[in-house]
Amino acid sequence: MQPATLIPFPLPRQPVSRDRVEEEMAKDIWDVRFIPGARYPAHRSEYRLNFSALPEPFRAIIKRYLRFLMTQRSHNKCAEAIRHLRLFVDFFRARYPHACDFQQLSRQDIEAYLAYLHQFKGTPYRQGMRMSDEAFWRTVTTLRKFLEYLEQTSSPEAPLKAVGKLIWLSDSGAVPLPQYNPSSIKYIPETVLAQLEANIHHLPPAHVPVVLLLRASGWRISDVLTLRHPTCLERLESGWWLCGDIVKTNILNHRVPISDELATLVAAQIALVKERYSDEDNPERYLFPSKSKNRRGRPMGYDWVRRGLDKLTVNGNIRDEMGNLFYFKTHAFRHTKAVELINNGMSLLHVQQWLAHLTPEMTLIYAKILDSTMRKAWEQAFAQGAVRIDVQGQPKAVNTGQLRTEQEIEWEHIRHNLDAVRLPNGYCFKPKKAHCPPQETPCYTCHHFCTTPDFLPQFEHEERDLRELIALGEKAGSEIWVERNSQKLKRVLPVIQVLKQGNLHHPAGKTMREYTPEERAK
Repeated sequence: MQPATLIPFPLPRQPVSRDRVEEEMAKDIWDVRFIPGARYPAHRSEYRLNFSALPEPFRAIIKRYLRFLMTQRSHNKCAEAIRHLRLFVDFFRARYPHACDFQQLSRQDIEAYLAYLHQFKGTPYRQGMRMSDEAFWRTVTTLRKFLEYLEQTSSPEAPLKAVGKLIWLSDSGAVPLPQYNPSSIKYIPETVLAQLEANIHHLPPAHVPVVLLLRASGWRISDVLTLRHPTCLERLESGWWLCGDIVKTNILNHRVPISDELATLVAAQIALVKERYSDEDNPERYLFPSKSKNRRGRPMGYDWVRRGLDKLTVNGNIRDEMGNLFYFKTHAFRHTKAVELINNGMSLLHVQQWLAHLTPEMTLIYAKILDSTMRKAWEQAFAQGAVRIDVQGQPKAVNTGQLRTEQEIEWEHIRHNLDAVRLPNGYCFKPKKAHCPPQETPCYTCHHFCTTPDFLPQFEHEERDLRELIALGEKAGSEIWVERNSQKLKRVLPVIQVLKQGNLHHPAGKTMREYTPEERAK
């Protein structure tokens, strides 16, 4: 696997004339689609920046700053910067009603503004939101960077005093680190995944490949929806790879391995798009172009996918372990993939590369190892370098250089040894080469299992399900699927025959039944 490449500049857009750009920037509400270099979410309908609430003459100053900032930061961060600067300008104008620049800004003004912000910490301050420590840090940092821009560009509106003397680095507090807890990892339970698999054909046909790619790749919905059909599928000696750009972390041509079945599905989607959409209708050559006339030339909308999943939940009656309807969050597919990779032994370094995380700390939050002792061992090993799970199921530190030289082997290990085995009540991700009788038929191989003719309908229903799964596996060419479900069927059929004769199935019999100490004493 080739190392990921950082995107040096935003992805190119359709050429726009200079006059059209200047015309757009003269407005108080910008449509960033007409501004070269702007980074906006193509899969959403959020492409405007609104300056109309800013008081004059500060509106023009902040517009000039945003013209620079929008080539460096995402649309969402630019909109956030406008909100933060409006908060400061409103405060500043209240102190200096006739001011039209920041030349007279003093340290006393900054300290008063910090005190003003502190009163919002822990209390609602905007649309019912509460200002957290992170929000406070972002608000103050935005102001400092704005004033530094004015100073470094020798703007006539810049403060007369050096910005370093006005705002100190310590004013914003410590750089906030992401705080995660177990409840923040919104992965999808296996029981829900089984229901999704059983009902996925109820999704609109255009949604099915999107959801399957979310499930298999662990990518964000934005990166899946903005895949380009000329470059999204690649065949190497090791198998098929999904290729795309990860916008959030600026990684170009990121690749992850996918199964032959999923590659066939992607190839079919490519052929469909080429047939139905001309280059004029789909100039960016998206794999999932929008059918809406209002979104012509853009990818499928995120909200459309979300609404489709919501309908699937209701129509398929998909419920969690508590019996509540389970509404899918698209980002939960990413969490689920990360948890599966880590808990099935992939090294932390490779999981980081798979998810296109910038730091291993971002990846470590997914290490949902339920055993607290194992988790502690994982963290201790992680402190020494990269981590992987050994054959005994214990975490151990490994040399990162060694891991980088065996990347292709690691990918193939995941592709060929972590094939999920379908069970009647979920999935098992135990490596398929490892023998596991409970995985093949839970309880039925145990001598202490007992059942009676009253349960015959349940066993007959299971027989029908197993035969359907075998037929499905044969059609898909999945040998492991067919083999495991055939083994389960062989264990179920003898039980059915015994129950049909009106007898109970109890291999141990009374003589081998486990007795309590009190029973033995009698």
